[in-house]
Amino acid sequence: MELSEQAKAAKRQYAKEWRRNNPEKVKEYSNRFWERRAENFSIEQKARNLKADGMTQREISKALNISLGLVNKYVNKREHEY
Repeated sequence: MELSEQAKAAKRQYAKEWRRNNPEKVKEYSNRFWERRAENFSIEQKARNLKADGMTQREISKALNISLGLVNKYVNKREHEY
């Protein structure tokens, strides 16, 4: 279901007010987001490095304790997707 322009404007206004009234929560959310992002990036980088070193995806999966599907996703990701 698509929101009307009036509903979108009301939603944006509410979000703007909420961010203005809750700066600590916004800061906390932002910090958590970037910490998780950095953590995931390092796992992706490790997976790509291990693949470049000649390990199989199954070996990488066991070494990093992540699923085979994630390893596949990380090592086959194109550079322009970053």
